[in-house]
Amino acid sequence: MAFTDRLPLTRQRVADAALSFIDTHGLEGLSMRKLGAELGVEAMSLYNHVDNKADLLGAVAETLYRDVLAAYGEPSGDWKVHARALCHAYVAVAAAHPRAVSLLITPASGSASAQAFDQRIVGAARLMSDDDRVGALAFSTLSNWVIGTIVQQHGLMQAAIERDADASADERVVSFQHAAERLSDDERFREGLETVLAGLEVRYDEAIGSRES
Repeated sequence: MAFTDRLPLTRQRVADAALSFIDTHGLEGLSMRKLGAELGVEAMSLYNHVDNKADLLGAVAETLYRDVLAAYGEPSGDWKVHARALCHAYVAVAAAHPRAVSLLITPASGSASAQAFDQRIVGAARLMSDDDRVGALAFSTLSNWVIGTIVQQHGLMQAAIERDADASADERVVSFQHAAERLSDDERFREGLETVLAGLEVRYDEAIGSRES
């Protein structure tokens, strides 16, 4: 009698299979029954590794942020080097998994990898300034720009939902998030607009100067 070797199920293997399913069939098509069929097991077997579908999606989001952190690596340089690397890593993972972008934008609260990503943002912001308000303004602008770009690229109409600070989060992350939460929508918009305009002026200084001369 021949036996077929099959890898044992783990939470990570279930999450990887769910992400692969989403990549192929879309988030709305995912169900525990369909995922079980993909893995060659009964749907009930999945509940040994995830509590429910919400927990499954949380595991997928954790996997996405793990990939972002891997793509980010450990760059060396000033805050712009770190910020640029974070943005490129985030956008690269979104591009690799366009049908799972909503899970990247709104990960489950408490995701360890998402919290680690937040800590990288805080670290880059602290390289820029010791003032949390300055860092929060700058990186809120950058985040809004990046997420807005992804939303446009992937045709998503839903707004990104800010994650609440988890009780177990690093206190520097909590401090940073509290500073960000105190920023008004008008302040964010004005800061973003002026920052983008100033950036465009610097980047295209030669073209702007020749036109005005």
